[in-house]
Amino acid sequence: METILQRLTDLDDVTGAILVGKDGLIVTGTLHSEDEEVIGAMSAAAFGSITNFIDQMSSGEMHHVIIETKDGTIQFEEVGDLILVVTTNKGSNLGRVRIEMKKACRQILKLVASY
Repeated sequence: METILQRLTDLDDVTGAILVGKDGLIVTGTLHSEDEEVIGAMSAAAFGSITNFIDQMSSGEMHHVIIETKDGTIQFEEVGDLILVVTTNKGSNLGRVRIEMKKACRQILKLVASY
């Protein structure tokens, strides 16, 4: 799984990626931050809140979340019982990042299914 995330972070636009359980525990990550565990827990909480919001709005199932900040984006994608969280630079090619995230999600699902 580390290799899959490393391929994502090799993209010029991507500054970091973590794979988090819905319980907030980090499976693997490339954020290189002392606060990686806190970020993992907060990512799971934010994802859960957004999912609940979408359910309340009766807008169907959530596929992808992009949060834009002044410095870049934070993107979430559900991967079975896991959440892929990717951070990008300001002005990054969001379409390319999203395509690469979807590719990574398919690879992670195959890997998890083989266990």
